[in-house]
Amino acid sequence: MKTTQRKSFTLKILLTGCIAMVLVAVFSTIVHCSDTGVDRNEKTRTHWGKARVQGVLIVPLGDNHVEGWNICDPGWFDFLNFYSTIDAKTAGGAIASFEYVIKRRYGFEISLAYWNNIIDIYFEATGITIKGSPNFIMPILGLNYHILTDAHKDIYGGPICCLGVVATGLGTDIDVSKDIALGLKIGLDYYIKKSWSLGTSLHYIDFGEMDFSVLPPGIEGIVCNNGLFGIGSMNFMSVTIGVGYRF
Repeated sequence: MKTTQRKSFTLKILLTGCIAMVLVAVFSTIVHCSDTGVDRNEKTRTHWGKARVQGVLIVPLGDNHVEGWNICDPGWFDFLNFYSTIDAKTAGGAIASFEYVIKRRYGFEISLAYWNNIIDIYFEATGITIKGSPNFIMPILGLNYHILTDAHKDIYGGPICCLGVVATGLGTDIDVSKDIALGLKIGLDYYIKKSWSLGTSLHYIDFGEMDFSVLPPGIEGIVCNNGLFGIGSMNFMSVTIGVGYRF
C-alpha cells in the first residue's frame, strides 16, 4: 500500500515537473526566436502594475485519501454514528491577480484563485448523506522578486500566502479549518506587444493538516468509538498559463 502511494506521489511530481519544463521551453523558444518590436524604452521603466488572468491545472502531492468515523453503541447516541471520506484529486481552475512592481525588482501581488471540484467528500450519518465535490475559493497574497526583466520577458518568483479557504458548491455549509497556507511560486511573462503578455507559472502550496466539518454546531465534540485514517499534510502543485496586461 505504502509502495503504491509512494510511486503515485513520484509520478505526480514528475508529471507536474515535465509540464512546467515544457511550458518554460516553449516560452524560452519564443523569446529567442521572435522579434515583436517592443519599445526599448521599457527597459528604463521602474514602476508598473500588472493584471493577470490564467487557467490552472492543480495536482495533489500530499495525503490524497482521508477516512473518519464515529460508531456509538446501540442506545441514545445512535444518531451520532457517521462515516466520511475525503479524496483530493487533479483538477482545473482559474486565477486572477494584480501585482504592483517598484524599483523594477520588488512586486506585491494579490490574487483570487478558484479551484473546481478539487476534492471529493462523502459523509453518511443517521438520516443524512452528503456527497459531492466542492470548489475552493482562496484569496492569496504574494511577494515577487523579478529576477530578469527586459522589453521581452519578465522572470519572477517568491513566497505566497493563502488567507483561508471558502468551500462552495456542495449545497450545504462546510467549515474548513485552515486560515493560512504557505507556498512558493516562479513565473515567466513574455510580451507580445508593448503591454500585453503571455505567461506561465508554477505554484506549490502547503495546507498542512486540514479538517472539514459538516456536523451541526454543538454536537461536534460528542464522540464514541471514533477514528481517523490517512490524516496528514495536504499539499498541491499547480501550473498556470494565461494572459497579462501591464499598466
